[in-house]
Amino acid sequence: MKYIGSKAKIANDIVPIIQRYIDEHNIKQYIEPFVGGFNIIDKIKCEYRLGNDIDPLVCELVETVRDNPALLDSLHTPTREEYYDVRDNPRKYQAWYRAAILLFASYNARVYGGCYGATANTKDGGTRNYFAESKANFERQLPNLRHILVGCCDYRLLRFPRNERVLIYCDPPYAEGIGYGGKFDTNEFWEWCRKQAAAGHIVLVSEYVAPPDVVCIWQKETTTHLNNRDKQRRVEKLFILGGA
Repeated sequence: MKYIGSKAKIANDIVPIIQRYIDEHNIKQYIEPFVGGFNIIDKIKCEYRLGNDIDPLVCELVETVRDNPALLDSLHTPTREEYYDVRDNPRKYQAWYRAAILLFASYNARVYGGCYGATANTKDGGTRNYFAESKANFERQLPNLRHILVGCCDYRLLRFPRNERVLIYCDPPYAEGIGYGGKFDTNEFWEWCRKQAAAGHIVLVSEYVAPPDVVCIWQKETTTHLNNRDKQRRVEKLFILGGA
């Protein structure tokens, strides 16, 4: 599912790395504290998988629709007026419906502070329906989401077993903390990662930069798409703490 900061485009690169650590260390529990659009966890094979996020938007959509996929049949491409009514009047609509409209119809999937992007004119004079494309992608993803436990809380509230090693994959928010209820404290996050690694768990983190004591095990140059008028080249990296 497309979502701001989504790792869908590099999933084919990092999923095999994550899976190798799961298999080599006989991991039974896989946890994502910042699951976002479920674009990594849906491809992971592990006995127990938990996808958690502080933002209830995607969680509401996944938990409701995966048990009743026929709900998607009622979705139509919203007009600009319908989109802003859903965005600005959260109590007026069911949570799963509002989530679907905002996730599928926001420009570049930026649902917080974003704008209408369900359709757009193409260079040949036609119209591209981004809403329909996003909806279809989610429908294809649904079968892989059925056996994932879904949590909705601050990552710092998660608790891990003391007598069993788990693999924790983190894709933390951008520095400006979009969708995380305010500015994200990166320093506190890295201290939290060190604590989990010290407890014996394997912690993998997707980020552009990390403290000097953290090891990078993979990297790839990508292009950001938050603003199509000002695309930027960046190097996605995967870091590890623990795992020895």
